[in-house]
Amino acid sequence: MSGKHLKFYGLGSFYFSDGSRVFNGDSWVSKKAMYLFMYLLVERKRKVSSEELVDIFWQQSVLERGKKKLYDTIYLLRKSLSRDGLDKDIVESNNGYYTINSNYKVWTDWDCFGHKTDLLINRKGDFSIQDLKKLFELYRDDFFTDLSYASWTEIYREQLKQKYLNLIEIMSRKMYNAQKYLDALNYLNKGIDYDPYRESFYLLKLKTFNQLGRTAEAINCYKKCKKILDEHLGVAPQKKLKIELNRIKESRDIVEEDIDTNIEEKINFDSGAMKCANINEFKSIFEFELRQVQRIDEEAFLLITLEFEDGTLATEDVKCAFDQIISKFKSIMRLGDYICPAQNRIYLILHDMSLDSSGIIIKRFNKFFDKTNFPKKPKLDIKEIK
Repeated sequence: MSGKHLKFYGLGSFYFSDGSRVFNGDSWVSKKAMYLFMYLLVERKRKVSSEELVDIFWQQSVLERGKKKLYDTIYLLRKSLSRDGLDKDIVESNNGYYTINSNYKVWTDWDCFGHKTDLLINRKGDFSIQDLKKLFELYRDDFFTDLSYASWTEIYREQLKQKYLNLIEIMSRKMYNAQKYLDALNYLNKGIDYDPYRESFYLLKLKTFNQLGRTAEAINCYKKCKKILDEHLGVAPQKKLKIELNRIKESRDIVEEDIDTNIEEKINFDSGAMKCANINEFKSIFEFELRQVQRIDEEAFLLITLEFEDGTLATEDVKCAFDQIISKFKSIMRLGDYICPAQNRIYLILHDMSLDSSGIIIKRFNKFFDKTNFPKKPKLDIKEIK
């Protein structure tokens, strides 16, 4: 059977095919043997040591006992392959290392999906809507659903999951740009069901509802997003969502009456930055912004820390000046930026900016503090988050 093509499917329940038959492992004499086979397939581009396999599949066993179990499982793996009419030399062993025989031409749905979505995200391929639909259909479910609790699958599962979400977002945008609004809604709903915290889905859904003239549903979509983020993460939706909602309502001559509640009552949407109530709220917002910047079409942002020396804020006059600085920063920063005072520090998030702007920022901060009565300028730290 040397040189024969084998196809393996792991996006969802695991099965494989030799072109004429399909195998799902139901007839195998050992589930552990099947799981070991799956691991070797994932790591087939390298040789895997006995010690690594023992550490993954028999963590509670001492090494020698674990190796005995490994040898027994390899025997059962090859026996199961033979019973299915396949050559047992698919799995090779050499000097304590195991690998998939390179004479076999192996195709896997997870590698195919990962490679094509990487090309898509990096804009290195020309994909039609039909191509994207086929790619979408390839992702039947999460990676190795039969092994959802196996720690070694987690990193692969999460990487593929994020690529799947990026694919949905790209598909939805293409549908929207092609004025296929109902199709766009269909994929956006799938994306929200899969990841209810991804605000870019809600933003595009609002725009899609607007194109369809379904303003009431756009408002309800915003409310749903707001409720989920508030209840589960303790944060408000991004400003761009609020701005889009107001734009839609203004275009439809609808007066906003009941949108601003709970967290949003703290925010002035008309001008300036959002002031966070505490450091925990700021951390939640930062984590959200970090997730967004790692996704499609999101620009980098700057995290700025102003650190005042211990004792600098000891007097009431200086504390009052400190509060005035925060108010001044809040008023001159842009809509969508964030500010958070925390003890002797001030944290800022500046959207759509990179380290290329650091020179201007430092110059403006120096000029700003030259006009204050602070005994010493705070230390300034600027980090680009992308």
